[in-house]
Amino acid sequence: MKHLIIIVALLLQCMTTMAQNSGNDLKISILTCAYGKEIYAAFGHSAFRVQSKSRKIDKVYNYGTFNYHQPMFVLKFVRGFLDYAVSGYDYRIFCMEYISEKREVREQLLNLTPEQAQAVFDFLEWNSLEKNRYYKYNFLEDNCATRIRDVLINACGDNIIIPDTTYSFTLRDAIDERIDEMPWFRFGITLLMGLPVDKKATASTAMFLPDYVYNTVDAAMIVRDGEQVPLVSRSGVAVSADKPVSRTDILTYISPALLLWILFAVWAWFTYKEVKNNTYHSGGDKALLFILGMFGLLFLVMWFLTEHTVTAWNMNLLWALPTHVVAAWAVKSQKKFWITYYKVTAVITGAMLIFAPVIPQHYDPAFYPILLMATMRLARIGWRQR
Repeated sequence: MKHLIIIVALLLQCMTTMAQNSGNDLKISILTCAYGKEIYAAFGHSAFRVQSKSRKIDKVYNYGTFNYHQPMFVLKFVRGFLDYAVSGYDYRIFCMEYISEKREVREQLLNLTPEQAQAVFDFLEWNSLEKNRYYKYNFLEDNCATRIRDVLINACGDNIIIPDTTYSFTLRDAIDERIDEMPWFRFGITLLMGLPVDKKATASTAMFLPDYVYNTVDAAMIVRDGEQVPLVSRSGVAVSADKPVSRTDILTYISPALLLWILFAVWAWFTYKEVKNNTYHSGGDKALLFILGMFGLLFLVMWFLTEHTVTAWNMNLLWALPTHVVAAWAVKSQKKFWITYYKVTAVITGAMLIFAPVIPQHYDPAFYPILLMATMRLARIGWRQR
């Protein structure tokens, strides 16, 4: 009887060990998705994948979901109050979306201990509960890509070692590079973004872009059993694509820079004829100053009345002055105040043009004909014979 008890105890211990080992097959991967044609997919996407055969788990945790039908959707989006959420769902559904869009998905299997993998999974499960899943989207600091970094650090703490690298390019450069085929989108976003995106990118801060999540994670290390080992144990392609999604269309060739240089050439010829004939036509100047002033008001609103950190400290306010909205209607005024106003703003705008290469805030190529037109017409108003 004693021998039977010992045998049963040994069998139970073996069964317990086997059950524990089978439960330790939890795998955590990072999915990096190629860019799409639509503006919301212009920078790609990042997500977690969690797998366990013993638990029959194969889920994706996606921090890029939001509800189009929430009240005042557009206003919340513009002001930076839009609720994004993490959603956990079947990996196959996730893949089908990217297969249908012909967008490549790369996968990096993380070199985590069973305890670390469980900590990541537990956090993702907790975070995906209805009461915890919502967060305020922030383009630079809190999005689908930065959440990958933050979840890993939250679960693994100091065991995650991100490279201490400062790149030679700025955050704006990294953004521009990824939307180079979308000149109108690049022009608009460059107008709105201020000095926060003109600082040098680091391995950590660049992780607001999915490509840099992939690159940084690939170079990162993790401490296992007191030893530093690569964070990524294996990389591969989860969804293949024959070629990147084409974002080239007619607007790629009819760029804002091309149209604005043509407009500048026409207006320069018109200004030459005006000066030669000693005439003045105010209609164009009213339109130009009003448009510049409206852009200035937009920059102020995006800086002070929204939660978007990227739109703060926008130096474009030095040439797109909100006061131009009023000045547009005084272009024929003989008052000394307005004459001085046009002369001073002409000098300021001209200085912005001259010192553009050394100004901290980077300009899109389409800005130069705008600055030339504004300087030319403000000088024409201020110094014309009356």
